[in-house]
Amino acid sequence: QLHFHRFHSTSMVLRRPSKPGEGSVGGLTAVPMAESWRGLRKRLQKPVAKGQWPGLAACVFVSKSLRLVEEIGYADLEAKSPMTRKTLMRIYSMTKCIVAAAVMQLLEAGHLDLDDELAKHLPNFQNPKVVTEGDDGMPNFSRLTPSRRPILIRHLLTHTSGISCGLAPTLDGPRQRTARERAWAGIYMPLVNRVDRGEVKDLAQWVNELAQLPLISHPGTHYSYGYSYDILGHLIEVKSGKKLESYLHDHILKPLGMCDTSFQVPCSKRLSVLYRYTKSRLWGSDGRRFRLVRVDPKKGAQSRWAKCLVPSAGGGLSSLEGGLLSTMDDYAKFLLAVTSGGQHGGVRILSEKSAEMMMSDLSSLLGSRVPSSARPYDDAGLGLSGIGELQRRGAPSWGGWFDGVPGVRQWGGAASCAFKFDPNKGQPILVMVMTQALPQDDGTTITTLLKDVREVIHAEK
Repeated sequence: QLHFHRFHSTSMVLRRPSKPGEGSVGGLTAVPMAESWRGLRKRLQKPVAKGQWPGLAACVFVSKSLRLVEEIGYADLEAKSPMTRKTLMRIYSMTKCIVAAAVMQLLEAGHLDLDDELAKHLPNFQNPKVVTEGDDGMPNFSRLTPSRRPILIRHLLTHTSGISCGLAPTLDGPRQRTARERAWAGIYMPLVNRVDRGEVKDLAQWVNELAQLPLISHPGTHYSYGYSYDILGHLIEVKSGKKLESYLHDHILKPLGMCDTSFQVPCSKRLSVLYRYTKSRLWGSDGRRFRLVRVDPKKGAQSRWAKCLVPSAGGGLSSLEGGLLSTMDDYAKFLLAVTSGGQHGGVRILSEKSAEMMMSDLSSLLGSRVPSSARPYDDAGLGLSGIGELQRRGAPSWGGWFDGVPGVRQWGGAASCAFKFDPNKGQPILVMVMTQALPQDDGTTITTLLKDVREVIHAEK
């Protein structure tokens, strides 16, 4: 069967802090920048210098010390608004990590158990059916078989629930999908279209409609990136008695001081512009040269995030919007808390045990013999933690996102925001890169940054 994973010009004036390395991110103040870091900064600036990205904000923490802050280019090219650590950006799938922390809180409080059947809490998921695959590789909707096992909470956390996702044409842009990909994703497209038309009033309605659709695989057997975390988002609502955005605000965002993070644009903030790097006439270029074209908001129009009707715990339920908006400064606070045993800045959001579980290979919770098909990219060298993919021993090193170093956790969003955490033999490294550019970066930028940081701190010893 087909299973989706998360990856789906002119010269630029660069903007640098007046004194590189100064400032604060995540509540920590940067140490003075050493000369050895300057070459790293130049390589980091390449996507902006080449006109592929409008700008970026990036930071590096080593052993919880802020070693680098970089801010270059623009959040709005036309208005020449600079991109900074405080720029509000669409983080898409990075929403999942915050939702995973909320689920850990519910597990900690005894409201959920990893082995709970989803139907115990959401009865509409009782007795799911699975689509069979025809000899031609296409879904056969005339043949639905009973699921071999119920969906468990652990299946949702590991994207092995048998639930995938629809396509998002606005995010995909000119990318070509095969007939087979379109057929399997077509299971969900009527629901995507209903969200686009404003016919779904809230997350509860969306999840109840999703529950009526068949699964694409038996739970626990295949990694299928998709809507599992959106179901978890509604589960948070059911168990807490609060709307998802209210629960996240009260239990994670407000305690950590993440005051700019929400599902829609706060009145006091201006959202960065989302661009697409393309030469396609269909997507706004001239068919001859690559350039950055506005996607949202369109010139003179309101952003689709001005009012988010259906918040997405997974990053997006429509063809464009739905996930959280955040800043590098805010999201760093969250990552620093999770990677530091559950607390940051004197505020604890997770117990040490829960933080340890969130950092662990959740895929291993599927059983003593986890098939490679239940791991990301069907690769036995990869697992899934609460903050994204986890490189295990034997991890791929084919470039892009993966460098083969065991212990690295990593995740990113559709608009090319990304982070990596490397335990680095007791000298942990956290790197973040934030921008607003489609198509999503292939991971090269964040992986190169981490590699460069390793080399710089090794040279400093």
